[in-house]
Amino acid sequence: MKHWKRTFAGAALAAACALPLSAQELVKVGTFVPEQSVGVSQVIKPWMEAVSAAAGDEVRMQGFWGGTLGKSPFKQFELVQNGVADVTWVLPGYTAGQFPEMGVFELPFLFRTAEEASVVGWQMHEMGLLTGFDGVHVVGFFAAEPNALFMKKKIGSLDDLANMKIRSVGGIHASWLEALGAAPQTLSSAEMNEGLNRGTVDGAIQGWTGMRTFKSLPLVDQAYVVPAGAIPFLLLMNEDKWNSLSEAAQAAIMEHGGRAMAQAGGGAYSDIGNAIRDDVIAEGRIEIVTPDDATIDAYAEQAKVVHEAWIAETPNGQAVYDAAVTLLAEMRGAS
Repeated sequence: MKHWKRTFAGAALAAACALPLSAQELVKVGTFVPEQSVGVSQVIKPWMEAVSAAAGDEVRMQGFWGGTLGKSPFKQFELVQNGVADVTWVLPGYTAGQFPEMGVFELPFLFRTAEEASVVGWQMHEMGLLTGFDGVHVVGFFAAEPNALFMKKKIGSLDDLANMKIRSVGGIHASWLEALGAAPQTLSSAEMNEGLNRGTVDGAIQGWTGMRTFKSLPLVDQAYVVPAGAIPFLLLMNEDKWNSLSEAAQAAIMEHGGRAMAQAGGGAYSDIGNAIRDDVIAEGRIEIVTPDDATIDAYAEQAKVVHEAWIAETPNGQAVYDAAVTLLAEMRGAS
């Protein structure tokens, strides 16, 4: 009998010690891009580590990189909405029609830096101006540095894009390219590389970080640097998973998400984008053309037709656009 009591007591003690681990909520974080990409290495992984430190035994964050939970960049929203992944990194431009107001960030010549697009994006979400988040909880919003034109066939001005085939990420970029007389090609990064390599596309809209992440820089001979819209990113959590978490876990997730992620993410993309550009300059192979302010202003004036078309085609487009312009002015005035 005493032996049975000792055995039972030992088992009870072991079970008690195991309780914190068994109560831990597993959160599966998936991306279609590799672990070394800027978004994962500089934004998502630091967020996971900070949440784990703050939440203690409440959650266990586990990363699934490079498409382990789903490779298609066009299916990431479905993956998190359906609970295949608990958290995913979603590019709104790859999810046509789901996030109609998000196109404001892709408008050329509106945002100058990744920090501007990131912080203004989060503020607009808090204001309730961004929609499409059915079945998910928004953990964070951040953006890459403004895109440039990376050319296989060199240009002297945007006028030279007429009749060229240029890769675009989504409809906004396509509209701008069409306004310039170019033929937009909606391609993923992998398809872009194939097109540049084969010469079936003449150039691409992309950011410095994206060009390095997808190993595209060796395929181009020129960077024509104009702020051709920013690519916004969303970090989304399945709504059921969010609701299953404790208040402490939710607090930890949003303490390091939200505005904190916008500021950190925007800063990371700016810093690394500048470093990549410096490396390209030092290497000296790719020609970098940066138009002067007067030329940029003239291009911006020409692009207003694209802004006006987006406003007209987007429900609540004028209110969204006006809010972005106002928030930008406030942010620039405070800097």
